[in-house]
Amino acid sequence: MFKYILPFVVICLALSCSTDEKPTPPKKVEKVVEAPKKQYDPSSVVSRTEEFFDWYFENSRELYKMRSSCIGAENGYHALDKKKLNAYTTWLKKTNFFSQAFIDVEHKRWSTECADEMRKIARKKQKIVGAPPCVFQGDIFLLIQERPTEEMREALSFSVKDQSDSTALVQYDERSALTWSSKDGSWKIDAWPN
Repeated sequence: MFKYILPFVVICLALSCSTDEKPTPPKKVEKVVEAPKKQYDPSSVVSRTEEFFDWYFENSRELYKMRSSCIGAENGYHALDKKKLNAYTTWLKKTNFFSQAFIDVEHKRWSTECADEMRKIARKKQKIVGAPPCVFQGDIFLLIQERPTEEMREALSFSVKDQSDSTALVQYDERSALTWSSKDGSWKIDAWPN
Protein backbone atom coordinates (compact mmCIF):
# COMPACT_ATOMS: atom_id res chain seq x y z
CA MET A 1 0.00 0.00 0.00
CA PHE A 2 2.90 2.27 0.77
CA LYS A 3 4.09 1.85 -2.82
CA TYR A 4 0.81 3.40 -4.07
CA ILE A 5 0.70 6.31 -1.64
CA LEU A 6 4.31 7.41 -2.07
CA PRO A 7 4.06 8.20 -5.83
CA PHE A 8 0.77 10.04 -5.21
CA VAL A 9 2.33 12.23 -2.50
CA VAL A 10 5.37 12.94 -4.70
CA ILE A 11 3.15 14.01 -7.63
CA CYS A 12 1.05 16.28 -5.40
CA LEU A 13 4.16 17.85 -3.91
CA ALA A 14 5.68 18.39 -7.37
CA LEU A 15 2.51 20.04 -8.70
CA SER A 16 2.17 22.35 -5.74
CA CYS A 17 5.78 23.54 -6.05
CA SER A 18 5.88 23.99 -9.81
CA THR A 19 3.22 26.61 -10.46
CA ASP A 20 4.16 29.32 -12.90
CA GLU A 21 1.86 31.85 -11.31
CA LYS A 22 3.38 35.20 -10.66
CA PRO A 23 2.58 36.85 -7.38
CA THR A 24 -0.22 39.37 -7.68
CA PRO A 25 1.11 42.89 -7.26
CA PRO A 26 -0.61 44.93 -4.58
CA LYS A 27 -3.51 47.02 -5.86
CA LYS A 28 -2.84 50.67 -6.37
CA VAL A 29 -4.70 52.80 -3.90
CA GLU A 30 -6.06 55.83 -5.68
CA LYS A 31 -6.06 58.98 -3.64
CA VAL A 32 -9.39 60.70 -3.52
CA VAL A 33 -8.92 64.35 -4.21
CA GLU A 34 -11.59 66.40 -2.52
CA ALA A 35 -12.95 69.40 -4.29
CA PRO A 36 -11.64 72.58 -2.75
CA LYS A 37 -14.06 74.01 -0.24
CA LYS A 38 -15.84 77.07 -1.47
CA GLN A 39 -14.59 80.24 0.15
CA TYR A 40 -17.17 82.63 1.56
CA ASP A 41 -16.75 86.21 2.66
CA PRO A 42 -18.56 86.67 6.01
CA SER A 43 -18.55 90.44 5.48
CA SER A 44 -20.55 90.11 2.21
CA VAL A 45 -24.25 89.54 2.73
CA VAL A 46 -24.61 87.90 -0.70
CA SER A 47 -21.71 85.53 -0.01
CA ARG A 48 -23.18 84.78 3.41
CA THR A 49 -26.56 84.02 1.79
CA GLU A 50 -24.86 81.63 -0.64
CA GLU A 51 -23.09 79.97 2.28
CA PHE A 52 -26.36 79.66 4.19
CA PHE A 53 -28.14 77.97 1.30
CA ASP A 54 -25.23 75.58 0.74
CA TRP A 55 -25.50 74.68 4.42
CA TYR A 56 -29.31 74.58 4.30
CA PHE A 57 -29.49 72.13 1.41
CA GLU A 58 -27.22 69.78 3.35
CA ASN A 59 -28.93 70.30 6.75
CA SER A 60 -32.59 71.12 6.08
CA ARG A 61 -33.82 67.76 7.40
CA GLU A 62 -31.91 68.28 10.63
CA LEU A 63 -33.32 71.82 10.97
CA TYR A 64 -36.91 70.66 10.61
CA LYS A 65 -36.29 67.62 12.82
CA MET A 66 -34.79 69.76 15.60
CA ARG A 67 -37.60 72.29 15.30
CA SER A 68 -40.37 69.68 15.31
CA SER A 69 -38.83 67.89 18.29
CA CYS A 70 -39.95 70.83 20.46
CA ILE A 71 -43.38 69.21 20.48
CA GLY A 72 -43.75 66.26 22.75
CA ALA A 73 -46.72 64.38 24.11
CA GLU A 74 -48.24 64.46 27.56
CA ASN A 75 -51.21 62.27 28.48
CA GLY A 76 -52.12 61.92 24.79
CA TYR A 77 -51.96 65.66 24.06
CA HIS A 78 -49.38 67.80 22.29
CA ALA A 79 -47.11 69.54 24.78
CA LEU A 80 -44.01 71.70 24.66
CA ASP A 81 -40.81 69.77 25.36
CA LYS A 82 -38.65 72.39 27.08
CA LYS A 83 -35.48 70.28 26.98
CA LYS A 84 -35.87 69.79 23.22
CA LEU A 85 -36.63 73.49 22.79
CA ASN A 86 -33.38 74.35 24.59
CA ALA A 87 -31.48 71.79 22.48
CA TYR A 88 -33.01 73.32 19.32
CA THR A 89 -32.09 76.89 20.22
CA THR A 90 -28.57 75.79 21.25
CA TRP A 91 -28.23 74.02 17.90
CA LEU A 92 -29.40 77.16 16.05
CA LYS A 93 -26.68 79.15 17.82
CA LYS A 94 -24.01 76.56 16.91
CA THR A 95 -24.90 76.79 13.20
CA ASN A 96 -23.66 80.39 13.29
CA PHE A 97 -26.32 81.44 10.76
CA PHE A 98 -28.99 82.80 13.10
CA SER A 99 -28.76 85.97 15.14
CA GLN A 100 -29.39 85.96 18.87
CA ALA A 101 -32.51 88.06 18.20
CA PHE A 102 -33.80 85.32 15.85
CA ILE A 103 -33.07 82.63 18.45
CA ASP A 104 -34.74 84.64 21.24
CA VAL A 105 -37.87 85.22 19.13
CA GLU A 106 -38.00 81.54 18.16
CA HIS A 107 -37.65 80.45 21.81
CA LYS A 108 -40.28 82.93 22.96
CA ARG A 109 -42.69 81.92 20.19
CA TRP A 110 -42.44 78.26 21.20
CA SER A 111 -42.67 78.89 24.93
CA THR A 112 -45.63 81.28 24.71
CA GLU A 113 -47.67 81.25 21.50
CA CYS A 114 -47.12 77.58 20.55
CA ALA A 115 -47.40 76.33 24.13
CA ASP A 116 -50.67 78.30 24.50
CA GLU A 117 -52.06 76.73 21.31
CA MET A 118 -51.24 73.26 22.60
CA ARG A 119 -52.87 74.02 25.97
CA LYS A 120 -56.05 75.29 24.23
CA ILE A 121 -56.27 72.08 22.21
CA ALA A 122 -55.75 70.00 25.37
CA ARG A 123 -58.47 71.96 27.24
CA LYS A 124 -60.85 71.07 24.39
CA LYS A 125 -59.93 67.42 25.09
CA GLN A 126 -58.65 67.01 21.51
CA LYS A 127 -56.10 64.23 21.67
CA ILE A 128 -53.16 64.14 19.25
CA VAL A 129 -54.66 64.11 15.77
CA GLY A 130 -52.96 65.46 12.66
CA ALA A 131 -50.09 67.90 12.57
CA PRO A 132 -49.25 69.69 15.80
CA PRO A 133 -49.38 73.47 15.97
CA CYS A 134 -46.36 75.59 15.05
CA VAL A 135 -44.70 73.20 12.62
CA PHE A 136 -43.99 74.22 9.05
CA GLN A 137 -46.12 72.50 6.45
CA GLY A 138 -43.38 72.29 3.82
CA ASP A 139 -40.10 74.04 3.09
CA ILE A 140 -40.14 77.47 4.75
CA PHE A 141 -37.34 78.89 2.61
CA LEU A 142 -38.48 77.71 -0.83
CA LEU A 143 -42.22 77.62 -0.08
CA ILE A 144 -42.73 74.13 -1.49
CA GLN A 145 -44.08 70.87 -0.13
CA GLU A 146 -41.50 68.51 -1.62
CA ARG A 147 -37.81 68.20 -0.83
CA PRO A 148 -35.75 70.76 -2.80
CA THR A 149 -33.81 69.41 -5.77
CA GLU A 150 -30.31 70.21 -7.00
CA GLU A 151 -31.91 72.13 -9.89
CA MET A 152 -33.78 74.33 -7.42
CA ARG A 153 -30.55 74.95 -5.56
CA GLU A 154 -28.73 75.99 -8.72
CA ALA A 155 -31.64 78.18 -9.84
CA LEU A 156 -31.36 80.43 -6.77
CA SER A 157 -29.99 83.86 -7.46
CA PHE A 158 -29.34 86.43 -4.79
CA SER A 159 -29.89 90.17 -4.99
CA VAL A 160 -29.65 92.79 -2.28
CA LYS A 161 -32.92 94.72 -2.06
CA ASP A 162 -31.95 96.96 0.83
CA GLN A 163 -28.76 97.30 2.85
CA SER A 164 -27.24 99.47 5.54
CA ASP A 165 -24.12 98.91 7.63
CA SER A 166 -25.97 96.61 10.02
CA THR A 167 -29.01 95.21 8.16
CA ALA A 168 -29.79 93.81 4.73
CA LEU A 169 -32.65 92.27 2.82
CA VAL A 170 -31.56 89.67 0.26
CA GLN A 171 -34.08 88.31 -2.21
CA TYR A 172 -33.33 84.79 -3.40
CA ASP A 173 -36.36 83.91 -5.49
CA GLU A 174 -39.43 85.69 -6.79
CA ARG A 175 -41.37 85.26 -3.56
CA SER A 176 -38.90 85.20 -0.71
CA ALA A 177 -36.21 87.27 0.95
CA LEU A 178 -34.04 86.93 4.04
CA THR A 179 -33.49 89.66 6.59
CA TRP A 180 -29.89 89.76 7.82
CA SER A 181 -28.13 91.72 10.55
CA SER A 182 -24.41 92.25 10.88
CA LYS A 183 -22.69 91.99 14.22
CA ASP A 184 -18.94 91.79 14.69
CA GLY A 185 -18.41 91.64 10.92
CA SER A 186 -20.58 88.56 10.29
CA TRP A 187 -24.06 88.49 8.79
CA LYS A 188 -26.75 86.44 10.54
CA ILE A 189 -30.41 85.75 9.75
CA ASP A 190 -32.80 87.84 11.81
CA ALA A 191 -36.15 86.28 10.85
CA TRP A 192 -37.78 83.49 8.90
CA PRO A 193 -38.20 84.45 5.22
CA ASN A 194 -40.79 87.03 4.34
